[in-house]
Amino acid sequence: MRLTKNLMTFGSDGVIRGWDFETIDNADGSGESGKFEMEPVNETTVWRHARLSSIVKSSQSDSTVWFAQDSNGAIWKVDLSFTYTTPDPQCLLSSHAGPIEALDVSKSSHLMATTALDRSVRVYDLLTKRELVSSRFNQGGTALHWAPLSVKYSGGLLVTGFEDGVVRLLELYDAKGLHNNKGGAHIRLKQAFKPHNGPVTSVAYDCNGKILATGSSDCTVFFFTVGEKYEPIGFVHVPGPVQLLEWSPHSHQENRLLILCQNAHVVEVPCPDQNTLKPTKSFQLLDLPRRFFCFKSIKSQIKVSLPVSWRAEEMARLRALKVKQVQEEHQGVGEEVLEEELPPIFIPNPRSPLLCGFYSRPGQFWLSMVHIHIDTLNDDDLIRPPSIETVQQKLEKDHRCREAEKKKSDKRRRLAEIQNIFKKLLKDNLELPEHFRLTLTVLTHTHTHTHTLSEILTMKRTNMNSSRERVQVNWFFTSL
Repeated sequence: MRLTKNLMTFGSDGVIRGWDFETIDNADGSGESGKFEMEPVNETTVWRHARLSSIVKSSQSDSTVWFAQDSNGAIWKVDLSFTYTTPDPQCLLSSHAGPIEALDVSKSSHLMATTALDRSVRVYDLLTKRELVSSRFNQGGTALHWAPLSVKYSGGLLVTGFEDGVVRLLELYDAKGLHNNKGGAHIRLKQAFKPHNGPVTSVAYDCNGKILATGSSDCTVFFFTVGEKYEPIGFVHVPGPVQLLEWSPHSHQENRLLILCQNAHVVEVPCPDQNTLKPTKSFQLLDLPRRFFCFKSIKSQIKVSLPVSWRAEEMARLRALKVKQVQEEHQGVGEEVLEEELPPIFIPNPRSPLLCGFYSRPGQFWLSMVHIHIDTLNDDDLIRPPSIETVQQKLEKDHRCREAEKKKSDKRRRLAEIQNIFKKLLKDNLELPEHFRLTLTVLTHTHTHTHTLSEILTMKRTNMNSSRERVQVNWFFTSL
């Protein structure tokens, strides 16, 4: 961009520089290298971590204020007057520059912490809906957990895992500033250690708050003792990259850890006891007992096998409905169910990844798996949440179905009431002397016939079993 006699440039180093345009225009680039070197006339650093990608001038014609977009998730207000009274750049808006990798809520206050691959950890106030404090690191964050009150009574300890395998214990200071919105809060590093060679994917405290477990994509789980300083206990190898760590709750007698791997493997280990385990130089816990499980998605098999036992009952139910209902639109539903083509059984290979899991009671746990469709076997398609339009269409369809079912139910109820009234009239009619009784008349499209009650009932069954001829039956009494 060009401002008066200066040419302005900006870049990913977070610096805006001004160059003399006449010098550039008169430059002689006829040398062998074809390059021309010069010094900038002015320059200002927006922020040392900023990566400027766009800049727009203020709408006021005589203003020297510009608004810069930071690819790290910020909007800056910058004054390019380059005078001694020029104010420092002001950050107007700050957020994560990309998907949030981990999130957790404080157990003792209305605070929420997040981390992302933009190398930042941010703390928000849920009541005021604003960011309280943020801190940047050398690597992107991949896991985050707010320490329970049994570990930190003030509730100001965050355990954060990063993509280089480092785990950092971060303390939130100035509790008054946090809760009274005075803006004096800050994050301080308490301890850092590197138990893994790959990104940390999960961190979890046991129910007593005495053991911290960290899992990683390098297929290892590391254990630490919790205290003023965290000390390593050791690690175990697992069959795949760790997806989630879940400790057993207080209600269980045994303290055990459930390790969910991304490749559908599950490992269960007891809480390591330093008094019984033999120490090794590598910290590998070879004597720690383990139970291994492996699962596969059988969703398509369930879809095929369930109708085998369900179809007979469903067909009987539909036939019973046809006898009770006069509406012909329900006829043939049973045959359509029988003619439905069975989907092929598909068990994905490789196995479906695990999403989450938890203990239901001692010795039992629940798992949630990703279902891989036959036509979508790419890794990018394993987890595909529905779009807002799809969800809205499904809600509208469900609403229409509920309204239709309600109307059907009302009509069936009304029909049942009419049938009960008719039966009562028939009964009262039969109790009358024969010369006072009324006869039943059936009207078809072109003819009118008089029948006895038995003939009428026989004809009614014939009409209900016929799916081709459309006959309207009207019942009324005529006096002899």
